[in-house]
Amino acid sequence: MSWSDIFYPDNPRRRERVARLHQELVNCMELNFDATNDLIGALNTHCQCKLQPIHIQEKGTLQDNCNVLLAAIKAVQGELQDIDEQLKRKLEPHLYRKLHDFQEPESKKMQILRSVTTGVAGLTGTVAIGIFVNLALSEVGTIVLSGLMTVVVKIGVSVGGVIAGILLGVGVDMIVSAILGAMERSQLEEAIEELEGIMKEFKPASKEYSKTIMRVMFSLP
Repeated sequence: MSWSDIFYPDNPRRRERVARLHQELVNCMELNFDATNDLIGALNTHCQCKLQPIHIQEKGTLQDNCNVLLAAIKAVQGELQDIDEQLKRKLEPHLYRKLHDFQEPESKKMQILRSVTTGVAGLTGTVAIGIFVNLALSEVGTIVLSGLMTVVVKIGVSVGGVIAGILLGVGVDMIVSAILGAMERSQLEEAIEELEGIMKEFKPASKEYSKTIMRVMFSLP
């Protein structure tokens, strides 16, 4: 037991709380990686994309894995943006505006897209159209993608970079040692407060991201 624990007997409990919050971050990260790979698989299969699947780096830090996830989401957005640019060139301006009108029914968007699929790379076939409508042209999809990216960026610089710099696959004891060292009560409470704040955003954002991608998968024939 350290002198810190003698003067602040609740410190072991605080250390355990920090370790549990770190594990929750890891669990959410794994959920996001799995969901992203599901989406990458669908885009490669149906939209002629050549995106690379991503893998959790257990010997990497949280920040390393955040960077991998961000790069993958940006790559997905880049493919969707490329298709969108082609549509902008192929469609009449009023039809293109209808595609990006969140009030416009999906059935109408599907109808518009079917008229130009043969001339747009990556949008050939009903399944590809469905993915595009449900993700790129969906208000939910657009908000979820950007929302998750915002939270992941925050994690990358959390707690002055200390939490973000912890290896993803280490055990609880190593997490406590690496994160905390000889932290006193105030420092522990600060770490807990920041981690809890991050998890309040990251957990629901991760669930919504996964649900959105599942919705896209379920919409496939």
